[in-house]
Amino acid sequence: MCRRASGPPSLLGQLLHDNVQYQGTCATAQFRNYRLSSAFQPIFGLAHRRPVGYEALLRASDETGMAVSPLQVFRSAATDEGTVHLDRTCRLLHAHNYQPLASREHWLFLNINPRVVVEGTRYGPFFSELLRRHQLAPAQVVVEILENEITDEGLLADSVNYYKELGCPVAIDDFGAGHSNFDRILRLAPDMVKLDRGLLQQARHTPTARRMLPNLVSLLHEAGCMVVLEGIEDETEALLALEAGADFAQGYFFARPAAAQHISTLATAAFDRLSRRARDDLHQETSRRNAMLQPIIDAFQRCSADYGAGAALALAAAHLVGTHEVLRCYVLDGDGIQIGSNVTPPGAEHTLHPRYAPLRSTTGSDWSGRPYFRAALAEPGALQITRPYFSITDAAMNVTLSIAMRRDGALHVVCCDIRYP
Repeated sequence: MCRRASGPPSLLGQLLHDNVQYQGTCATAQFRNYRLSSAFQPIFGLAHRRPVGYEALLRASDETGMAVSPLQVFRSAATDEGTVHLDRTCRLLHAHNYQPLASREHWLFLNINPRVVVEGTRYGPFFSELLRRHQLAPAQVVVEILENEITDEGLLADSVNYYKELGCPVAIDDFGAGHSNFDRILRLAPDMVKLDRGLLQQARHTPTARRMLPNLVSLLHEAGCMVVLEGIEDETEALLALEAGADFAQGYFFARPAAAQHISTLATAAFDRLSRRARDDLHQETSRRNAMLQPIIDAFQRCSADYGAGAALALAAAHLVGTHEVLRCYVLDGDGIQIGSNVTPPGAEHTLHPRYAPLRSTTGSDWSGRPYFRAALAEPGALQITRPYFSITDAAMNVTLSIAMRRDGALHVVCCDIRYP
């Protein structure tokens, strides 16, 4: 149930309250010719399977009652002063209307207009007073900043630091759109990054983008950021979010925006379907991979046994490199240095594109940093299979089989590269 904030208002607070109309227990506001109200959309923890927060969204209508976009409303503000006034009115409205959902176990996500991020301090303090008036601890409020629209690096950093020092988590919104870059993530060190929906769309339709999305999430995790995938509209996109390792998800698939009193947070059925589908997909993918790899694994293990018994690699690998999709077989010493040249299928040297010719010779190359070498070294005698990765030998996606063994008393690692379909 919404409640009116108590306490004497500041001059700014009084000005904003003059624009707010309280209808029963909740509020709307007037700006120019637009009627403003709040809607809230849950943000779900993919591991928690429940809402961890709610993003406040502006809803507006014109004099005829027809819905208009928030962008149109902000365009009507025209000046910096008008934009600051409108932005603060929206945040006041959202903070008041959020009260039925307010809880220490949930975050309130509040968007701040980019112009206000850099210009707001010129118009006096506001935010800390807003939190006090509505009994919101700073730690409960995630400040969303659309950083790609802000070109002044110094002002952007100052604004982010202001909210951090206040105690609010900071989220960079729509990362991956416009001029977003990791340099800013490293400098600003936000608590969360919300990935632009365009990245999800690309992952849905492009295999390369789908492989990249989990790596992008992993890089953001390495930078100390939690990751939100937004704009998830169906089960396929929800599965992509799970596959990518995102922490949080937001979109129509889970719940549509609504007034606080009418919001739906029940997504149990959706999560149950997701779990079943993810398990089924993993089982099918594993079965397909095993069906494809098993003949190669059998040939690779025969090759490794023959090589360990003293056969020349070219002879030991003759059957292996004749297997469909095998690109090459080679041996590393105990330090990861390649011994001799690759054993490849007949005519393979003609399949490498001329622009990659400088990469063709790998004798003496140091592969000690590669996962297939390190995994084999950690567990001698056990077959290792990598995830798909980018191989510079042919500038393509590969899977590598490897096994460490002793030959003539020295540690060798036999490797086989397979074309990833």
